[in-house]
Amino acid sequence: MFIKKNNVNNTEPPPAAAMNFDLEKVQPFLIELSSVLDSGFTESDIKAIQSKIEKMEENNEIKEIGSFHVIYQGEPAKIRMEAEIHIEDDLKEVVLNMYSNQVLVKTIDEEMMKFADERGM
Repeated sequence: MFIKKNNVNNTEPPPAAAMNFDLEKVQPFLIELSSVLDSGFTESDIKAIQSKIEKMEENNEIKEIGSFHVIYQGEPAKIRMEAEIHIEDDLKEVVLNMYSNQVLVKTIDEEMMKFADERGM
């Protein structure tokens, strides 16, 4: 049995949801995710995110995409996003990491699973 001690230095990573996407699936996922938020992830945000990811060219490159202010269940929240690119045979796969509070991360994770299940990923 492990007992987790309180982290007095606050060095634990924040809660995160992560999933692998084919490059062309990132934008549709973000559009679906925006539908569960009260506000945030506007069309221009989503296009900017996609553009930043498309400009990543090095295999295993990790890039901070940005922090986005959203409203979820009537409360303000922030989603910090980073992407990691894997390139094989000219195909780009994106590992999308999204950091936020525990409640929102749980919802993001559920939306990722739903998105993958609906598309047989």
